[in-house]
Amino acid sequence: MSDTKPKIYCFINGGSPGFYSVIALAEDGHFLAGHLSSEKGWAVYDIGIDSNRKHDKYQEHYPDGYELEWVDKPKKHDGLMAACQKNQELTKQTEAGGQ
Repeated sequence: MSDTKPKIYCFINGGSPGFYSVIALAEDGHFLAGHLSSEKGWAVYDIGIDSNRKHDKYQEHYPDGYELEWVDKPKKHDGLMAACQKNQELTKQTEAGGQ
């Protein structure tokens, strides 16, 4: 049995100084949290990498544990890109009336 915990990818999804959109996306494609951060340096704190912020949401989704991973280059990260693809599929299912 593997002791690998599921990943939650945290990254800046856009913005500019004073208004950065930070996202936490589970490896299974579920959007778990977001935050608007004033600076890139605050983003890691605001989304819970360097703090306990948002961990209640992460624990709710993955009650048996999880691993947070900060992603500096989202478009070049294979794990995050796979999670984004799963998110697209979940969105299509929801729009079609499924779960």
